[in-house]
Amino acid sequence: MECKNCHTNLRTDFSYCPDCGAKVIRNRLTVKNLISDATERFFNVDNTFLITFKHLFTKPDEVIGGYINGVRKKYLNPISYFTIAITLGGLFAYVYSEFFPNALDFDFLYKSGDSITEAEKLGQDFQKQWNAYLIKYQSLFYMAMLPFLALISRLVFINKKQFNLSEHFVINIYAYSHLSIIINIAYLLTIWNSKIIYYVSMGNMIFQIGFFTWVFYKLFNLTIKQTVLKLLLFLVLFAAIFFIIIIIATVYIALFTDSFQKMAP
Repeated sequence: MECKNCHTNLRTDFSYCPDCGAKVIRNRLTVKNLISDATERFFNVDNTFLITFKHLFTKPDEVIGGYINGVRKKYLNPISYFTIAITLGGLFAYVYSEFFPNALDFDFLYKSGDSITEAEKLGQDFQKQWNAYLIKYQSLFYMAMLPFLALISRLVFINKKQFNLSEHFVINIYAYSHLSIIINIAYLLTIWNSKIIYYVSMGNMIFQIGFFTWVFYKLFNLTIKQTVLKLLLFLVLFAAIFFIIIIIATVYIALFTDSFQKMAP
């Protein structure tokens, strides 16, 4: 018997190829084992995903630091984890666009009827357009944010040589993917109610700050004082870059789309 992937000779009692690691397939393809194989490959349901998800809460230094230091089997790798986050984001975008297209309008925040001013109406319409673009290009937004986050965290910890820029990229893939998985699950569970999803989105901002702080606190073994100072520096740099991104995005929407024309009375 030989491996169907790398053609290495195998003993008949082998379940995995010792050369390439591929699983030995003996049975014909059926719906049951097709689903099983897809689930195993995507979610790695030998509990690797669940263990990674749990331990990113409790001991992110072991998950992320372990991967950077060469641990490859115990936890899900960052690319696979990011793929799950992207998939959940795509699922939320589909459910939102097909079944709850007004879920993120948050109309309850605004005045209604004749009491609303033209400026308030313009701001409301712009927010709706902005939310629509964020949802539509959510995956691209995720990927675009990661290099910025890696650069910011490297600058914040410029005095610590423990991790290089590529390793900061891995740190932020894990942390950002983890947050994305959680928030998209929360959105999917609350999308039926605009008020609830609004408060979830507000709470998400606080949760993101808290989780990133926790991750770097554990990875760099910081003191409370160091954590606070690093957090403030991170927020300043992030706010500056995010403000620039908002300006660029607004200019793009104004010049290359008809969104503002649609908002005009």
